[in-house]
Amino acid sequence: MKRILYFSNILERIFLCAYWIFSVTRENWEIARKHRVWAVARKSLCRKVRKGDFIILYVIGTGSLCSIMKIIEDWVSTDQLIWADEKEGRKLKYPYQVKVRIIQEGLANVKSILSKLSFIENKQNWGLYFKGTPANMGKPIPESDYRLIYEAMRSNPLPKDIGKLLKLERKRKISIRKVEEGVPTTLSSPKHDEIRNMIFEIGKFEGRISEIEYPINNLRLDAVWKRIRTGNPTHVFEVQIGGNFFEALTKLKHAWDLWNSKPFLVTTEEYIAQAKWLLEGSFHEMKDDARIVNWKKIVRLYQLLKEANKIKSEIRL
Repeated sequence: MKRILYFSNILERIFLCAYWIFSVTRENWEIARKHRVWAVARKSLCRKVRKGDFIILYVIGTGSLCSIMKIIEDWVSTDQLIWADEKEGRKLKYPYQVKVRIIQEGLANVKSILSKLSFIENKQNWGLYFKGTPANMGKPIPESDYRLIYEAMRSNPLPKDIGKLLKLERKRKISIRKVEEGVPTTLSSPKHDEIRNMIFEIGKFEGRISEIEYPINNLRLDAVWKRIRTGNPTHVFEVQIGGNFFEALTKLKHAWDLWNSKPFLVTTEEYIAQAKWLLEGSFHEMKDDARIVNWKKIVRLYQLLKEANKIKSEIRL
């Protein structure tokens, strides 16, 4: 009987595979892709995650599962420091390494497939299922979820210049910190960059992907909001304290034509009439969708949302 059970377990490992999720930083994700390897800190994981199994990498900070890899060899010990956090600390953290083959890559945004993922039972706190090593409380995910993730990646491929995209993302985070430091608590007279930065912050308060100086047809929009990072802007903003209103509305019109974005022109009270005149004339096609906003309302909204978020933080809501 014991012999039958023994061979049954062997056959199960030969013909069945498991699907594991690991969370990884952007830097270590790039290293895994470049070297076609994966590594873990504990030897016990080598007995759990085996040759023939599939590893699905969730890239921290992107909200997406980005790579599926298959383990093609047995685990080996290593003393090489190849991972970003190992090099930073100058200390070996992942002494057990395995060769992998990339099966599929793409941007499988978790929120977009959340309702269909059976392994995530608590949809409200889905982030908890991407913690631990492996994730999902150390358990493999069902094959049906694996296939769902695979198809989501296949239908949304990685950009060809993904390395450049990640570098730009790191620069963007640095610029975000600078923007946040440059937002004043009060404003007595309108200043272009300060109003733009407030729009940026309002977008974040509202749970949007908020960006500034967004490129469009060799020009740049002051600020945009998106629902997902890889999507098109849903809201576009130009701050025009004075000067060339025609150019500002032209950029908004391009965004409206290209992406069906909702356009907002933020200006001062004295220029609202001029902006409306242009909107009803040369730019009449988008007059029903476009909004002309007094800069003081932006300041007021920013202050209210900032205070509301402060209170939420204080009471841990």
